[in-house]
Amino acid sequence: MPIVISDHMDPDVDFYVPPGNDSAQAFEEAFLVSKIYGVAHIIVRGRLYIYASSSLPITLDPSLHFIIEGDGLGEIVYVNPNNLSNPPPAFTTGYLTSLAEIQSATPNNAVVQVPIMQISTFGWVVAFKNMRLVNITSQQWFMVSGQQNSNITITSFYFDGVQFFSNVELLYTGTVIVMNCYSNGSQLSFGTMSRDIVVMASRFENSSLTTVSPHGWSFVGCVFVGLAQVSISGNNGSIIGCVFDGATLNGQNSENVKVVASQFQNVSFSGISGNVTFTLGTGYSVVANAFYGYSVILSLGQGSWAVVGFNTFKNSANLVVLAQDGSTVENVSIIGNEFSTLPTHNSFIFVSGWSSQGTPQLTGVINVLYIAFNSFTNSAGPPYIVYGYEVTQGMRIHGIAYINVAISVVSAFISFNYFANNGGLKSNSSDKVIGYISLQQLNNNVQLIKNLILTFNVNEGNNAYLPEGQTYNAQFNVGI
Repeated sequence: MPIVISDHMDPDVDFYVPPGNDSAQAFEEAFLVSKIYGVAHIIVRGRLYIYASSSLPITLDPSLHFIIEGDGLGEIVYVNPNNLSNPPPAFTTGYLTSLAEIQSATPNNAVVQVPIMQISTFGWVVAFKNMRLVNITSQQWFMVSGQQNSNITITSFYFDGVQFFSNVELLYTGTVIVMNCYSNGSQLSFGTMSRDIVVMASRFENSSLTTVSPHGWSFVGCVFVGLAQVSISGNNGSIIGCVFDGATLNGQNSENVKVVASQFQNVSFSGISGNVTFTLGTGYSVVANAFYGYSVILSLGQGSWAVVGFNTFKNSANLVVLAQDGSTVENVSIIGNEFSTLPTHNSFIFVSGWSSQGTPQLTGVINVLYIAFNSFTNSAGPPYIVYGYEVTQGMRIHGIAYINVAISVVSAFISFNYFANNGGLKSNSSDKVIGYISLQQLNNNVQLIKNLILTFNVNEGNNAYLPEGQTYNAQFNVGI
């Protein structure tokens, strides 16, 4: 049965805490009583305060399942009235078991193998529902889960209808479900040793930061607004059907990340320009998204590959693909996208290089570059101009074509594309009208494309800006 903790003296209240008083002892006593039932189902009614203390935080230990639920919307506020210089988190989770205990959990490891047991949660659940969690202390984290220096993932976390006005760090977890939640200026951190993170139908705004490091994760139907940021370093994850309203998405050293059917556009705030950047890692798939005013920047390294397909790029939304100095990018496929250039807001493809240290020397190489089945449309013309991409200070790729290459490429296949007439539109850095392709040798390290194949394209009178000596094989085209 549930135990009610409240700052109201209602008849059904089990633990009454006068308004503004410390409720930590009430939680501890409620957990103690809950051992009778094996589940700590705590109903929070009203607003409860927890005072920072030099003693250990309130520990959610594995002797109980924990369901902390608001009556309507309950609120827990973590405060520091005693002015502790280094207050601990308000909540933490205990340690489930030892590896030795796991190994002896069954005499027959053919039935339950030790590696499987090591990532088992044993059904242990910690859940927060219909809660507002607020931290106004100097401690960064309202709650920290997991046991450091352990290789055992132990906890299943469920957050349903929770408002985060505080930071939560989840380490060494088995499963985390976040659904119908709201984060305002808070950080949700999912650690590297966590597994199986699913965030659904939640809203993040006002500088909220979500860091994702686990192996196996997904965001489905979420909204990121304003200065909110999603930072990814975990592998094998997906972002599906999300809305980025001025917010930023970036990834670092991730593998097999998929961004699918999402909307990237600033519709709420002027002056905020988000972007999508992925650096190093491999296996990026960006498919069926709408980018309006958002550039997608893929900074790829040795042996990496990327697929960008069936997206819409509009209103200064450029696709930028960069090969790291000294590395070989295996394959970049740009397929079935729409690049729509508007007056003063061009949407082009830029392919060049980057360096993690200092000025790029453009010594990277792309083995295979596929650009196929794309539409490059243009509703602009004089007196409007278009802009290029600044690789680094003093090094710029000129926006003189729908496709601009400034890196060494072994084989480039440009096929089945539509290049609309430039309408007299010119680059801001030259008098050249927009062409359909350019190869720009920004320094001596950029070589000619060894195999340049142009097939089945429709080009409406646009030029090709290729250096002297560049050859190509063109067949079955219109206007080339």
